[in-house]
Amino acid sequence: FLDAYDRRRRGRYPAVLRSLALAARALPEPQPRQLLQQLCAQVQGGARPHLGQLLAVRGLFSGSLLALNRLRVDHVRALSQVLFLTPHLPAFFLRHRLQSHVLEIRHLDRALLRLGLGQLSEEELRAACYLRGLNSTHLGQAECRAWLEQWLRLSCELQASEASLLAHSMVLLSLNYSQP
Repeated sequence: FLDAYDRRRRGRYPAVLRSLALAARALPEPQPRQLLQQLCAQVQGGARPHLGQLLAVRGLFSGSLLALNRLRVDHVRALSQVLFLTPHLPAFFLRHRLQSHVLEIRHLDRALLRLGLGQLSEEELRAACYLRGLNSTHLGQAECRAWLEQWLRLSCELQASEASLLAHSMVLLSLNYSQP
């Protein structure tokens, strides 16, 4: 069932990337806009983004057009489906619910970092990856651990106001990581 659910989730990834690239074109500042457009193009081209690339555009996701409360409704619907949330709610509730879920994952990330990844069983490690957007059923334990370490470094670096970047990172970091 995990593979079937993941196919549904992955089916929304292109819509999220298209919406992100479209929103990037509307950003007023040329340099950050260009960085985000390059990031989107790289991911759409099959590359994996580096942590530094994501952190370089983090400011765009808190107060600009890319903050969760300012995204277009179709963009929020696609992100909601990535988190397996129902997209059939009014925009206000969608945004609120999406932000609530992303911040809950962020709190779990902080707790997981304090606990240490070494304390997780293989099943717990795979479940943690899956919750954050990565289908770990076809990956080895070392690959799961490496991906989750990268995710935790990003998540624990971000502020609550940058929840939109964390939501988008579920797509950006996992899209090209594994292909079952």
